[in-house]
Amino acid sequence: MARETIQNMDDVLKMLDSLLRDEGEWWNGFYEDRSKEIPFFVNVPDENLVEYFDKGIFIDGKVLELGCGPGRNAIYCTEKGCEVDAVDLSTEALDWGKERADEKGLDVNFIHSSLYDLNHQPESYDIIYDSGCFHHIPPHRRFTYLELIENALKSGGYFGLTCFRQEVWAQTCPIGRCTVIKV
Repeated sequence: MARETIQNMDDVLKMLDSLLRDEGEWWNGFYEDRSKEIPFFVNVPDENLVEYFDKGIFIDGKVLELGCGPGRNAIYCTEKGCEVDAVDLSTEALDWGKERADEKGLDVNFIHSSLYDLNHQPESYDIIYDSGCFHHIPPHRRFTYLELIENALKSGGYFGLTCFRQEVWAQTCPIGRCTVIKV
């Protein structure tokens, strides 16, 4: 058996990741049965996202949706005139999202990737939106998540999160270059 050494923080994170279940496989199984009565299986955007556009907080621009699932929010942002990159670990969810976008004749860039491995240009997004992804990220990877947002979001851009109560997030989110939307 080969022995691995830990030489840097990435090695520590990968070692901790290896102790967890295969998230991509688990989410593929979750999305296989499309008939489940799960609120985010319905092809309707998150009500907070709709409100941000209705109030003019979000306008068209380049959007990154984290943990897009079957694409409901990515499709909505595209309908609002945004250029959207939608990332998820589940190929099942992404296939479903592509089907939904194709039915509407929309061009959404669905990306099969882990957030930890996502390739992006620095400061390339006007909006980063997460409706239900963050609370599935293991605690040891939350700093990686923050680094992604800090690096990918344009100065003055918007980060929308539907997850924990805003007061809890504010205590853990040191990003000063963006506006954290509170509901």
